[in-house]
Amino acid sequence: MKKETLLLAVEGRLGLLLSVLYINIRTITPGNCYYGFTWHDKFEHFFAFAVLALLLDFSFPRSSFNLLKVAVLVLYGAGIEVVQLFVAFRDCDPFDFTADLLGITLYFFSIPFLKLVPVIKSRWEE
Repeated sequence: MKKETLLLAVEGRLGLLLSVLYINIRTITPGNCYYGFTWHDKFEHFFAFAVLALLLDFSFPRSSFNLLKVAVLVLYGAGIEVVQLFVAFRDCDPFDFTADLLGITLYFFSIPFLKLVPVIKSRWEE
């Protein structure tokens, strides 16, 4: 593995760890009293899972963005929604889960464009 790729993997793992810690804290913290559909919340889920997909993919560069990585993210997103059933002023929202899936999909379709970015293209080079 190239030095640049190894550095990206270490940075990806650190970013992934910090992101998951932050999301877990937000997940178990009671929310606001407002219930209902908000675009802001859906955008947060969408963006968070696009970033998580990137970080997970960069954390393990020896394999492509494959079904295992997608399954880990999907299970994590589903787990968040289940946990929120038991947190005050939070709920299990299928639209949140849909936004999670769309974020993962965004990352998948952005890979060909990301391969053109000079500072990160080493992730995909042999």
